[in-house]
Amino acid sequence: LTFRQRLEPIEGPDVPVFPPTYPAPERGQHRFETPYTVNETKDGTRICDLDSVQSQANRMEAAFTTDLADVVPQHVVKAGTHQVALTELPHRIVDASIRATDLADSIHQCMLDVSSGDPVPLAKIAPTSLVYGAWDSRDTQVRLPRAVRSEIRAYDVSIFTRSAQYSGVFRPENLGLNDKEWEKGADVGFAPAPSINAPGGVLVHGEIIHSASVLLSVLRKYRTSDGSDVLPNYLLGLALGGLLVGRGDYNLRTGCSLVPVAPPEWQTVAKSGERQSIELTQSTVHDELREVARHWSELAGVNLGGEPEVHEYDVSAGKAMFTKKKG
Repeated sequence: LTFRQRLEPIEGPDVPVFPPTYPAPERGQHRFETPYTVNETKDGTRICDLDSVQSQANRMEAAFTTDLADVVPQHVVKAGTHQVALTELPHRIVDASIRATDLADSIHQCMLDVSSGDPVPLAKIAPTSLVYGAWDSRDTQVRLPRAVRSEIRAYDVSIFTRSAQYSGVFRPENLGLNDKEWEKGADVGFAPAPSINAPGGVLVHGEIIHSASVLLSVLRKYRTSDGSDVLPNYLLGLALGGLLVGRGDYNLRTGCSLVPVAPPEWQTVAKSGERQSIELTQSTVHDELREVARHWSELAGVNLGGEPEVHEYDVSAGKAMFTKKKG
């Protein structure tokens, strides 16, 4: 299944938008002297990433602690007074924080099971890890492919900079500062402080496109031992449900709020390359998801939604990871 949505800045197409910024590599500089991710085609057209695959996955998966919390098992990691839902951990079921809880042995076995063709144990704990992918790089080395790939890109962009000047309202003598102190006054917010050639966003001359795909071939691999499609159908519902909730909010970050400018386009794509347009609505998908989730819950004997199961972070187990060799 493929999804395509045309977007524009909420202020209008002639206003720059602000992509995510990234630090320069340890050796070398940013390409095109900008902290944004910008690539250039053969004809010189520049394309900028406004939201990466990883960021989109996090936005979609967050739906399962809000709108769709009732269709997945609820687990949280508690460290001190702070707790985070499993579906909000950056590395999902193989995140270091959850590996340092009472789930450590279960996670290890689940990853081995899914690599041997049995996805059920993992689906009972963390079904979204089968949808958005995970790499157990620090233990079993098992990789779970992404069944959903989503990203937002801007085509044909000009890179902007911006400058600003802070001017203090008092003179140094008013504040009782000598010349040496005044030279350092900008550090504490007294003296004038210029900001020159800071990142100023990108102006988009072409289109802003949110594109996504749901790989049914990946989901079909997660059939249960009896050949049932209940689990693949459940995972498909999670994939579509998360995507539809995620696309409901294009307020990506400060300076990058987007809105749709055309209806979304959904297609099925056969292995032969044949494409066929289809219609999907959020209400229909969510109704179907809740129905198949109920069926999966009964089949697997797992509770969905409700109060989360809390897993206490073990400080000693976390520290032990610093000396543990990779599997």
